[in-house]
Amino acid sequence: MASEITLLIERHKQGDAGAFDALAELIYPQLKLMAQRRTRAEGGLGATMLVNETFLKLLSGGDLNLEDRQQFFALAASIMRQVIVDEVRYVTAQKRSGSEQTYTDAKIADPAHEEAEFLLQVDQLLEHLERDDAQLARVFECRYFAGFTTAETSEALGISTRSVERLWASARERIAALMQDSTR
Repeated sequence: MASEITLLIERHKQGDAGAFDALAELIYPQLKLMAQRRTRAEGGLGATMLVNETFLKLLSGGDLNLEDRQQFFALAASIMRQVIVDEVRYVTAQKRSGSEQTYTDAKIADPAHEEAEFLLQVDQLLEHLERDDAQLARVFECRYFAGFTTAETSEALGISTRSVERLWASARERIAALMQDSTR
């Protein structure tokens, strides 16, 4: 499957209009499983919506200038983070505005939205971490925001699973330290 994904990405880059559709069909179930792991214990943004929004952002980004499957999944993790953070920002803005209750507002009581401020803070701290150590930030993004397993993160970033485990532990420690510093 990995080589098929890379082949479809290459065909898409060469102008094959149907290659992206074939890629989406091949990748969708895998992204859905990843999104389900991310959203399983949470309400609010469901796995289907997360994957659909990810694909919309992929499509709206113009040409996919990707080399292979690894870059695709790394980009997907980054986009999932954007989608989750955008949803949290939207919901918290709706709640603050006091406008009529919408479907999204009704979901505000879900655990994912009860911790909206926490998610936004994590996103801001991750931006800070990116400036210091991009690889730590990418590992955190894949594991935390995209719900990737260690093996999936390893594949997406092209590093060993042992490195992912080490970097994941380090990234969590750095984010926790940054969080403590920001509350002082």
